Amino acid sequence: MKALTLTLSLLLLALSGLHAAPAAAADAPATSARFILLGEVHDNAEQHRLRAAWLAELMKDGRRSTVVFEQIPAQRTPALASLPAEARHDAEALVELAQLDKKNWRWPLHKPLFETSLQAGATVAGGNLSREELRPLMKGVSAETWPADLRRLLEQTPWGEAQQSAMIRTIDEGHCGALPAAMQAPMALAQRARDAAMARAMLAAREGGAERVVLIAGNGHVDRELGVPRYLEAAGVPASEIRTIGYLEQGQEGPGRFDSRVLTAPAEREDPCKSLRR
Repeated sequence: MKALTLTLSLLLLALSGLHAAPAAAADAPATSARFILLGEVHDNAEQHRLRAAWLAELMKDGRRSTVVFEQIPAQRTPALASLPAEARHDAEALVELAQLDKKNWRWPLHKPLFETSLQAGATVAGGNLSREELRPLMKGVSAETWPADLRRLLEQTPWGEAQQSAMIRTIDEGHCGALPAAMQAPMALAQRARDAAMARAMLAAREGGAERVVLIAGNGHVDRELGVPRYLEAAGVPASEIRTIGYLEQGQEGPGRFDSRVLTAPAEREDPCKSLRR
């Protein structure tokens, strides 16, 4: 089956943007939440433009902010501090230094968000695990081998059969029912690891002095029940300090596990299940 030949990066990207729901209008940018999570359907350019405009308005208040990107591995964050002063408003220079995978993230789709963050004077940080860090998880390696801080965050986060079943169901639906059963549990573990890693990056930004931390990530990661918010709360962040906004497409259905939603027209794309049905 050609599904088995999908690259690791495409398999992981397919997990995002899966928890869609009928959308309502977005909240006004004014919010006192310290942790703000903005979801997305990765290839929807209109959603990126809307979020960039929302972010620009939000950061007019001058609060010291860090914007954490799913699109950048967290291990690249220290390197971003070496960006020359004359290039600190240059999104192209930043993503080169961040080693953003331009092909799989279809650069420059996310460029408006990077430009807005830099122009507002926000710190840009990576939140994701690298491909090298994720590869062992796809082989079913136990979480016991993970870095201590990531393992600790995973272990202290409540996770039962209901959550595991919901995660596997989401993964199966995201792969059009074509993902072999043997890959479902490793994929679920990898998704949890990525959520925990993004939560870890947001917490690190707060510890570094950020008054506000914004996450740019797929809708699946923004999900309050299964995604990053679950790990933030397990680490002691009050639910009232977390704000999640799902950016969804017309025609999507599913549970609405966001504080608010924004609805856009679907992006023009080929049937994502076409290659999986061959």
